[in-house]
Amino acid sequence: MPGVPGGFHLRGPGGFFRLADQPPWGRDEHGFVRWPRVEALLDAAAAPTPTPEEFAAYLRQHGWRHEASDSHWSRFTKPAPDAPYELEIPLLHAAGDYPRAARSVLENLSLFEQRDASQILRDVKAVSLDIVRIGIVSAATRDGRIPVEAGHRVFEAARDLLLAAACAVDNPRAAFPNSKTEQVRELVRNARFGRSEIGSYVVTIECEVPPHLTDGQSEDADQPMERRTSARLADAVAALGAASRESAGSGSFGPFEQSVASGVSANLCEAIADILQATEAESIWTSVSFASSRPRKGEPPARVQFSQSSLGLLREAARQLRASATYPSFELVGVVKALHSSDPAHGGTAIVISELDGRWRRVSTPLSATDYVKAIRAHEQREMVRCIGDLTKAGRGWSLQNVREFEFVPES
Repeated sequence: MPGVPGGFHLRGPGGFFRLADQPPWGRDEHGFVRWPRVEALLDAAAAPTPTPEEFAAYLRQHGWRHEASDSHWSRFTKPAPDAPYELEIPLLHAAGDYPRAARSVLENLSLFEQRDASQILRDVKAVSLDIVRIGIVSAATRDGRIPVEAGHRVFEAARDLLLAAACAVDNPRAAFPNSKTEQVRELVRNARFGRSEIGSYVVTIECEVPPHLTDGQSEDADQPMERRTSARLADAVAALGAASRESAGSGSFGPFEQSVASGVSANLCEAIADILQATEAESIWTSVSFASSRPRKGEPPARVQFSQSSLGLLREAARQLRASATYPSFELVGVVKALHSSDPAHGGTAIVISELDGRWRRVSTPLSATDYVKAIRAHEQREMVRCIGDLTKAGRGWSLQNVREFEFVPES
């Protein structure tokens, strides 16, 4: 391979790596190649040092074969015309000299692949990440920067995009309320915004995925929440793109309704529309890449694009999806604003003011006789109440049916 010294590398004193012959790069007193830029890359403030698992997954992804491991090293080989290349990665991640050994691995890989060490580092760190990319093609972002106000709205909408996918993992619906399950909240807490990438302005969301220990299959059936969310997002965005194109031609709401089973929701439509509107973008595109440490069957998801002309269509689709949505087992928390009953002994209806979708809404709540008595007390004493029911749109308002577990909210 041009530019790669013969023999590639050997293990040096102390278990570190060095090239077998004498290339024209500088070395320190121990004989190690020293690239100040690589050391700077792995500075704690610049980028975290790759773990042994990330190095191993990267090598397997790029055609290296695992040969053997001991308590300190894993040995990998790659075929070559004369003799196979050999590379060893350190396994003692907690050891004090691990960062130094990791630098040497990156240096050798950079020489072998003839690529910049920063690119190698980025790809090694990505092997355990499912990455969502949102590219913004706009006059305001062509230089790779974004206005502060637009950026605030874009990052908020990107979070909503991830939330919409996470909520639709197990139970796709036309719309999702503000309240989220603990599993969804934990996923969003653990996800990270990555660095913007080259190409106008690209927002990246990274979800770390546990590696899959292979058992002869390329993909396991019991996927972690992180992978199920990124897979659902890829399917949902693709379905939304197809529904937008079909609806633009037919003028029908039907394509959006039919795409709900694939993860399309009012929340997803609103997130895409918010990014288009906030940046006045000519277009935006989304893509999802999956961690190679947990392989996924099939072709990689294609990039999906939405133009500024689709903004109005997405807003209207979101409105109609919300109007048709039902929220089973919805927890309503609010204040009793009004009461209506022709005979309180047989129950009545309470109008509860509650926050829905970021706004205060009036929710008509039919109650049994026992619960209606509680509602009267709550109204008189201005106490907050909580109950469970099936929330539906009713004309311009909302209604909670099949009410149960009606109770007062403690003062705390």
